[in-house]
Formats: sequence, C-alpha cells, structure tokens
Amino acid sequence: MNWNAVLPEILLSVGIILIFSFELFLSRRYYKFLTFLAGLVPLLAVFSLLFVSVPSKTFFDVFYVDTYTLIGKALLYVITSLSLFASYDYFLKKRADYGEMTYLILTSSLGLSMLISSVNLTLLFLSLELASVTMYILIGTFRREYLSKEASYKYLVIGSVGTAMLAFGSAFYYGAVGSLFLKPYQGDNTLFLLSMFLILSALALKVSSVPFHFWTPDAYEGAPTPITAYISTAPKIAVYFLLVKISTLYSHIKEWMLLVALLSVLSMFYASFVAYAQRSVKRLLAYSSIAHAGYFLLGLVTSDKILSSALLFYLSVYIFAALGSFIVLAVLEKRENFTHHFMDYKGLGRYDTLLAFFFSIFLFAMIGIPPMALFVGKLGIFMGLAKLGLLPLAILFLVASIVSTGYYLKVIVYMFMEKADKKWQSVQLSAGEAFVLSVCATLVLLLGIFPNMLYDLIAKGL
Repeated sequence: MNWNAVLPEILLSVGIILIFSFELFLSRRYYKFLTFLAGLVPLLAVFSLLFVSVPSKTFFDVFYVDTYTLIGKALLYVITSLSLFASYDYFLKKRADYGEMTYLILTSSLGLSMLISSVNLTLLFLSLELASVTMYILIGTFRREYLSKEASYKYLVIGSVGTAMLAFGSAFYYGAVGSLFLKPYQGDNTLFLLSMFLILSALALKVSSVPFHFWTPDAYEGAPTPITAYISTAPKIAVYFLLVKISTLYSHIKEWMLLVALLSVLSMFYASFVAYAQRSVKRLLAYSSIAHAGYFLLGLVTSDKILSSALLFYLSVYIFAALGSFIVLAVLEKRENFTHHFMDYKGLGRYDTLLAFFFSIFLFAMIGIPPMALFVGKLGIFMGLAKLGLLPLAILFLVASIVSTGYYLKVIVYMFMEKADKKWQSVQLSAGEAFVLSVCATLVLLLGIFPNMLYDLIAKGL
C-alpha cells in the first residue's frame, strides 16, 4: 500500500479524530479554541502536499494522485480552513456553538478530497456520499429554526435522487464497459450513453445546475450563513476538478457535448432572470451560484487544454469571491433582527463602510469587471470557446453575463445610493472574519493583476 499518496487524507483523518476527542472532554467555552484548531488541520494538509510523490496510485489503483489533483486539493483545504476561521464568532453570537460543527466540516472536506483523486466509480460514490451526508447535517445545524431543518430535509431528499442516479449510472457503466474504472470509451453503446447521462446528472445536481438546482436557494437560505459559504465553494472545487478529468475521456461523444451545452445554457439564463425577482440578497447569491454553474459547464463542453485552464482558473478565483460574499452576509446577520431583505441593505455603505466596500469588491468581481480576477476567467472561457468554433455558445455566455450585471448592481445601489430606513446596532468584525475577508479580497484583486501566478500552475498540471 502506497501510504504517501494519501498523506493529506491521513492528516485530515487524524485531525478529525483529535477534534472529536477534544470535543468530548472540553466544555462549550472552548468552542473558539476547537474551531481555530480545526482550521489549522487543512493548512497542515496543504503543507503535506509538498511531500506527496506524483504520479502515484493506491487502494488497488482506485486512488490516483498527480500534480493536477494536488492543485485541486490545495484549493479545497485553503477554502476549508478559511471557512472555519470565519465561522466561530457567528455561532457564538447565535448561541449555536456546537463542537461537532468543526469536525463535520473536516469530514466533508475529507470526502471531497478523496473525490478529486477518484478514478473508479466505487470510490467516487463513497467519497461523494461521505461529503454529502455531512453537508445535510451541517445545513440543519440551527436546531431551533424551522428553515434550517426544512433546508436540510430538502437537500437530503433531492440529494438522495442524485445518489440513486449515480448508483444506476455506475451499474450501467459496468454493464457497458465491464469495469468500474473511468477509462476512454469509443463505442456507440446505448447502455454506456445512459450511464453517462445518469452520472453527469448526479454531478450536475451537486454543482446546482438547472434542472437539478431546486435544493439550492432553500438550502443556501436555511443553512447557517458560514455553512452556506462552505457548501457554495468547497464541493464545487472537487466536482469540477473531477468533471474536467471525466471530460477528457468522454467529451468526444456527441451526446456529451449536447447534454453539457444544454445544462449550461439553461443554468445561465434561468438563474439570471429568476435572480431579478428575489427580495433576499442571500437567495440572490444562491441564484448567482446557479448561473455560475452554467458558466463553468461551458468549459466542459469539449476537452481542450486552453478551455480547461480557463475554467479552472475562473473556478479558483470565483470561490474566493463567493466565500467573501457569504462571510459579509454572516457578519451582517449578527445584528439583531437583521434579515437579508433588500431593504435591510439600504445605506449600508454609510453606516458600515468597510463591510459594504468588501461586498462591493466581491460583487464587482462576479460581474467580471477588470482588474478583478474573474474578468480574466470569463475572458479565457469566451476566447477558448471562440477558438474551438463554438462561437454561438461564447455569445450566449456574453449575453448571460450582461443580463446578470443588473442584479449585482442593484445590491450596490441599495448599499451606496439609498438612505437607511432604520438605524442598526453596530457590529464588530471578529479577527477570523477580518482575516478571511482580507485574504479573499486580496486574492480576487491580485490574481486579476497577476493571473499567471495561478494560470500557469493550472496549465502545467493539466
């Protein structure tokens, strides 16, 4: 057994057991300490990536590690760590400082980390379920709030449909290929096409693509906001890194291209128009996440190194903008009686300038305004599609991006150009929240000015 290949996963597992043990014996007043300790575990896992030999396989060759997977894991661990550092003050203020929260987030990241390295449908299924089940629990963490429990239940029910599709897809894949290993296939077998349809649908559900998006607005709204920040970013890293790998094997199949293009166009336009009807900023960001699922899926229509690099760069910077946005919402939510209704955002730029400034950076980034890094990602996908002769998709992408601009600007207008209807109590940024917001804003700006710092690394890993 090659234990070196699973060194970061071993560290995560040891960290989970340690945090679990501490949580058993320490009282709730040590919650902040436990969260800080849990946040250090993924950072140690990032450091351990330097000692992993690549390429390598283990667990009967179902677990594969190369430079590409290490990049995905590094992003996943950083997001996990930032999510934990930013969460403790919110849960303390809400009096929901449950110790299990910390090791459940680590457990979910362990499943996602294994998902990135999966080259066999059995491991893919197990790792995805490990991550999903823990996320169902995390969403329902607010035990005394109906919305939280309802969101958890809805995601559980719809997620179970995804589980069934993945299981059936895997069975059909075995029937067509004679193996559960993901490998190139050239045949025109109906059973194989059905398996691809089911597996792709199950993964599309996890990234909130239309028509599998129904759980997303409710789960994002009902979950504690730091958990929303985590589930809107970490799973996307793992699933898209896996999908890029799968697309290199099967994107030559005409049906794959048609299905991915259809999912992408539906997600982009449906979410962009429905977002305008939202009265809650938190739900608006949920629809923004669905629209971005459409943008990202464009990078999977066909396998091309330039297109895949653009997709992964775009994804890598988007997760920091999304995480920062939800952390701003979590800070605001610490005010008594604060909802995420648009009216509550009136005048935010005057009475809480710093938070409004951070939120504006993240919203401008999602629009794709230079010098924000997401502009480079969007431009890369547009140019990649145009170069491959998929100009109609590139134009639809451009139109959908322009349509989405309006609902992001609406939030900024409410914050800076409207007068507040009521006076809110002051709210303090915790050290963890200030640190995470600063890191996210810096990366969104820095990688926009110097995109090659990350772009070249991703291109070399592919």
